Amino acid sequence: MTIKSPSAVSEMPRCVTRSMSRRESAKNTKSTANVTEHKTSTRRLPVDRVLPTPRTAPIQNEHFGLVQESVGTDLYKLLVAAILWNRTRGVQARPVLLKLISDYPSPNHLAEASISHLSDLLHPLGLHNSRARRLVAFAKAWMQNPPSKSRRYRKLHYPSHGDGLDIGKNEVLAEDDEREGWEVAHLPSLGPYALDSFRIFHRDILRGLTQDWNGKGARPGFEPEWKRVAPMDKDLQAYIRWRWLKEGWVWDAETGTKVRASKR
Repeated sequence: MTIKSPSAVSEMPRCVTRSMSRRESAKNTKSTANVTEHKTSTRRLPVDRVLPTPRTAPIQNEHFGLVQESVGTDLYKLLVAAILWNRTRGVQARPVLLKLISDYPSPNHLAEASISHLSDLLHPLGLHNSRARRLVAFAKAWMQNPPSKSRRYRKLHYPSHGDGLDIGKNEVLAEDDEREGWEVAHLPSLGPYALDSFRIFHRDILRGLTQDWNGKGARPGFEPEWKRVAPMDKDLQAYIRWRWLKEGWVWDAETGTKVRASKR
């Protein structure tokens, strides 16, 4: 959400002439003259997802401000947060998440949760009965088959339309299988938002490549997973844009391209 400055004042609408439009167009053209285009991966097709208001943060900040940053090293908490945040405003979901992981600190606890108690806890988010059942099903699936770096699964049409069609519904991909699969895709209730969050904040940890979502302990030359993610969610897009900018690139979520940022 954009907060207007207290000093802002209203102005009378102005009439835009053709000459003004030409000057504005020339100004915009000049502003892009000091960047060099660099092609990256293309963006996947849209998905059925409610997009929250984008945010931003100074590149000097160590953290961007997403809830995933505070739970990213704990896969269970990260995925529960992603499930709660789907189709929900963060200001509503955050206190519910804190209470939920306090009452159910592990998948085992959540798998044994009372549906009625869990529904009461989730009531502020709406659809609390179905959310409660989905969370218990998620936890039970986790207990039966915990996420592992040695097992990957398809997610149809993720990250792009047509992906996963070359993999069987119950097929398990080994580490050396070059086909694209995801270590948590077998768990119910995980859509593109949750999978994007997993890839950005935890996949490198699960695979033993880093100690945290920020690349701690990585070997020289390591390329983090977040650089290969093109999320549809506005907050995740803003986060990826911020991460690229910290490395000196301006990333375009619409095209999947990036250009070298100006040094001025």
